[in-house]
Amino acid sequence: MGEVCSGIVLEILKLWIEGYKAIVLDIPLLFEAKMDKWTKPIVIVWVDPTIPLRRLVGRDNSTEEDARNRINAQISLDSKRILAYIVIDNTRSLHDLQERFA
Repeated sequence: MGEVCSGIVLEILKLWIEGYKAIVLDIPLLFEAKMDKWTKPIVIVWVDPTIPLRRLVGRDNSTEEDARNRINAQISLDSKRILAYIVIDNTRSLHDLQERFA
């Protein structure tokens, strides 16, 4: 287990000892880090595979090559979608997403 994963597990343990019943983790590389075996339920925010590249370039001012490398370092969203308990479709705009969960 890597240093980052160990740190996350330690924080989870501290919160559990303090009495927290639910802990929400935002871990983009959850499956790649093999941490999915300790987390339930797994919620995936899914988008059409053509969208992340455009969003990364626009949000982070990344080059298209850097954004593509970041995307390719992860398991595909479609593969993650199959492994998830809950899938939130984020293909439309942020406003549309907020409207659905308001």
